[in-house]
Formats: sequence, C-alpha cells, structure tokens
Amino acid sequence: MPETYDHNKNPITHGLARVNGIRLHYITAGSGPPLLLLHGTPKTHYYWYKITPHLTPHFTIVAPDLRGFGATDKPPASDGYDGATNAKDMISLMDHLGHTKFAIHSEDRGATFGFCLAGLYPERVTHLSFCEMVLSERLTRQSFFTRENIAGQYNQTGVWNWHIPFLWMPHVPEMLIQGREEAFWTHFMKAECYNANCLEQQAVDEWVRCSKAPGGLRGILETYRAHWVNVEVEEGIIGKGKLECPVMTVGAPE
Repeated sequence: MPETYDHNKNPITHGLARVNGIRLHYITAGSGPPLLLLHGTPKTHYYWYKITPHLTPHFTIVAPDLRGFGATDKPPASDGYDGATNAKDMISLMDHLGHTKFAIHSEDRGATFGFCLAGLYPERVTHLSFCEMVLSERLTRQSFFTRENIAGQYNQTGVWNWHIPFLWMPHVPEMLIQGREEAFWTHFMKAECYNANCLEQQAVDEWVRCSKAPGGLRGILETYRAHWVNVEVEEGIIGKGKLECPVMTVGAPE
C-alpha cells in the first residue's frame, strides 16, 4: 500500500475502528478543526494523497476507506451499502475519534454519503463540500437509454451515466470485470477526467489492487445496488427542507 504524508513529510497515522458492526480502516493527520474526507468509486483513502499536505496545517483530517472499499470490511449486501448506513458508519467513526462536530469534503459516491450525513445528522456537520456528483434521482434520469442522453455523451450538451444500471445488475458486472480490473477501472476513471494525465499510475494500481482483493469488487458494486435505497433516503432529507449547514458544490465539464 503506498503511503500518504502530511505537510512535514511525515507518514499519516493509520487506524482501525469497530463502528456500526464493521471494522473500518481510516487515516488521520494534522491539527485544527476536524475535516472528514469521503472518497468515491473505485477509490480509497489514498485518493487524498496529493491534497493531504495542503490540508494538515489547517485541519485534523480523517479519511476512511468507506464500507466495501480498501482495508475496510465488506459485509454481506443485506447489511447495507446505502447513504444512511454509511452516514451511521461515519458518525460512529467520528465519535470514536472524539469529534463531536466536523466539516465534510466529499466527492463522487462519497458525496452521496456526505449529503446523507449532513441531512440525517445536522447537529454534527458544520460544512459540506459536495463535489462531482448529483443526487440519486437525477442520477437515475441520466442513466436512461434515450437518444438525448446518448447524444449528450458525445456533443457536450449532457451526460449519459450508462454505468449506473450496469453496475447495479446482479452477477453480470462481476463476470465481465473479474480478471480485467486494470483495463476496466483505468478506462472508467480516465473517461471521467477533464485531464486524464493527472491520474497517476500509482493511484490506479492501488485501487485496482484493492478491487482484486477478496470481496473488493463486490464491495464496490454493492454501493450501486443500494441506488434505490439512496433515492428514498435522499427524498426523505429533501422533504425536510434545506440543509442547515453551509454547502459548497463543485462540478466539472461533462
């Protein structure tokens, strides 16, 4: 596993915590107000290795491997990979570390969980940074096999998230991805990058290694198979009104 370093070029601290029925791996470093970093698919805490040295002078960062990813447990699907379950994971982790209030910086699938955290536990979250993601209801519409969505994929007027129903399907993605993890995830990630050269091979190698580990691919896919639960959880949050904390949203050219 490649290492992550703080602003003084010291290795960050690794930890394991038993939270919400699983054993969860996380890193922590720095000093100042707590900042929870939530990664996307198919990544791990290592996603933050470049920005960690810029954050640790100002924040106490906490970056977990989310449920199903990296060195964190990958329980049976019946144990839940949805936003509410992941939010409870993170609340339990921050309780374990003694952080009663904290900010969140989240991207991709992690942003789904960041939104759920801020909506379900508003008394705990001071700020939310929601990056490169949309809420599940819109994600559903962007996954439809329509002329408009397909055309938008190529003429920069929209986006077609074909992978949502594909990765949701039982058994089929495992059959097609296993043994081809490097080719699939490299294409998957670089196709989403504005500048694919910024995706360093050492990071790709780490995430491919994790996806090949026992349960690694299943853990990733279960976050997609929780899609309809996420729709319900998010609709419940939206029905209560606006989030109470300040929110920053960050997008990218599609």
